[in-house]
Formats: sequence, structure tokens, C-alpha cells
Amino acid sequence: MASHPMKENGIDVLGECGVTQVHHYAPLHYLPFIAREKALLCKPTLARLGFGPSHLRSMSSKQDIERGFGDCAFLTIDFEPRIVKAKLFAGFPHIALRVPSKAFLGVDFSLCRYNVAMTRVLRRHGMPGRPESATNGRYYDKRQLPVARELPDKKAMLKEHLPRRTMIEVLVHGDFFLPSDTTVICYAEEDAKIARLVLSECGVPWGCACEPPPGPYRRNRSYVSKVEEFIETALMDPAWRGNGLEFDRV
Repeated sequence: MASHPMKENGIDVLGECGVTQVHHYAPLHYLPFIAREKALLCKPTLARLGFGPSHLRSMSSKQDIERGFGDCAFLTIDFEPRIVKAKLFAGFPHIALRVPSKAFLGVDFSLCRYNVAMTRVLRRHGMPGRPESATNGRYYDKRQLPVARELPDKKAMLKEHLPRRTMIEVLVHGDFFLPSDTTVICYAEEDAKIARLVLSECGVPWGCACEPPPGPYRRNRSYVSKVEEFIETALMDPAWRGNGLEFDRV
């Protein structure tokens, strides 16, 4: 098992390898919480702030923790993730937070070329898991998937898998504080209006843009009504921690 390496301060490994933007995808109704903190928070921090299990994704949060990644904030190098296409296809409003790669300068993060929550090949119960290599990553601590933590491994993984358009997860160790040049991407102008209101109410200077969705998206009236009610309550009461609005089963 590999040792715990130092982070590469001052080296924009993502930018050097041709990555200009990194994304975090989320349901629109999470935006008040994200904007208020100006950060993507790992699960231990969310728990300390009073967010219960119902706030987390029901189909992945347990797996993230069991597989050793509960202490990470998740972003991705993937412009059309399947899960977002599926949620939009079902009519549930989602957004992307677009962050320039330079924001990761000095940030302690790893890269993983496998979907942490969904992959079934793991190092556990005596099974070897995915093989270690410069392009696959290596095993650290109790993580059940290999990740690229050392600078040479990050470069090797990106060089090998970016041309193939492989989904690569960017796993920040701890919380990730979003820079002022973050952009909220919406997939319908109606969603963008809501997002701009949230940013204004939270006093956040991020940009907001509307882009064509990665697949069919027809806003479901029932979902939209619940999202609007959720956001209205979240903006009115900063101490409110949500009502368990489910989006992972749609």
C-alpha cells in the first residue's frame, strides 16, 4: 500500500494536461446550501453542520463511505455524466458548478478513473480489486479503489484517459472552497432564473449561464414545485437543513 504523499503546491497539473474546467453536478435545490458556504463540503463537515443522512444521495453516500471516500468532496472531469442526463431526462432540475482548473493549485486532491459509488470491482473481502499502475492509480489507506495522488501518477492517468474521454473523478481531501470565478450552469432558462435569485440572496458573485442540456430535458411540474418550495424555505431560514427531498430515485 502506497504512502501518503505531499500535495504538489504551485503546480497546475490539471491545466498542464489540458484540463481547463472541472465540474460538480448537483440538484438545483442544493444551491442555497452550497452558495451559503461557498464550498463543496465532505460528509463529516456536513454532519457537523447538522445535515442528516436524508440530505445525502441515497444511491451513493453509503458506498462512498464504505469504500473509503467519505472524507472527500467530489468533482469530475466529465462534461456529460450519465447520472445528470438521467435526472434531466426525468425532469428533475440539476445544475453544474464549473470551476477553472487553476482553483486546484495548492489543493490536496486525488484522481480516480473509476466511479467510486458504482464500480463493482473493489479491493475488499480478500479480492485484489483493480490493478495498481501509473495510469490506474494506487491504493492508499483503507480506500478500496486505486487513485492517483502523486504528481507523476496524475499526469500518467490524465495523459492516458483524457483522450479516451474516460470519466475521471477529482476527489478533494476535505472541503473544497469554491473560487469567485465559479459559474453555475443551468439547462433551462427557468432554472437559471432561480439560480440567479439564490446567488443574489446569498451574496455570492458567481456567474450563472444557461446551456443546452446534455440530453432531453422537460421540467417536471411536480418536481419543479417541490424544488421551488424547498429553495424558498432554505433562503428564508439559514438554519434549516432540508426535508429529505429525494432526487436519486427519479
